[in-house]
Amino acid sequence: MTDDNTNSNWKPGLSPDQAKMFDMWSEVLKMPTIGPMYAFTKDFGTYANEFVSLGKIMADMKTHMDRYWSMINEAYAKASKETAEKSPKQFAAKEDYEGYRRAMIEAFEDAFTGLFASPEFSTVYGKLFSSQLDMSKAMQTITERNFKTLNLPTRAEMDEILKDVHELKEVGSRSEERGGEKCRKQYQISQMKKYRP
Repeated sequence: MTDDNTNSNWKPGLSPDQAKMFDMWSEVLKMPTIGPMYAFTKDFGTYANEFVSLGKIMADMKTHMDRYWSMINEAYAKASKETAEKSPKQFAAKEDYEGYRRAMIEAFEDAFTGLFASPEFSTVYGKLFSSQLDMSKAMQTITERNFKTLNLPTRAEMDEILKDVHELKEVGSRSEERGGEKCRKQYQISQMKKYRP
């Protein structure tokens, strides 16, 4: 046996290098039992589910966004084509430029008004907006969970604190008003006493 085999880190069936690596990995695995990493690893399953859910929401949002922009691009292409067809072919006078401007305004107004009034656009935009709200909610949930794990105040707790501070300010100002009136009355009485014979 070599000196490496007599090492206290040596495990039966493992070479000394494998034993060192095993010891290193076991130390790494012990690390999450201290500090905030322990709290994060404790809820790993929940985090994994939330991130999978977030990924699905993002995929849905990309699908809706792609459809939204394809509809916008189609309307733009249609308006550009109509502008080219209706505008003057040569720009020799000021009236030609004015005709081009009117043709462009009319074409774009018709194309986009038709797009925005269509039920298909309303459906696509509604789905896009809904998926954006879902993503915001999922991100907020993950953030609040992280804040709670790190023992930081969550948004709901901050809202509650701000509400309490506002109420305290109102109570303070009401007390100040009542105290101010009392002080004014006492001052007036003291002034009246000064001038009494």
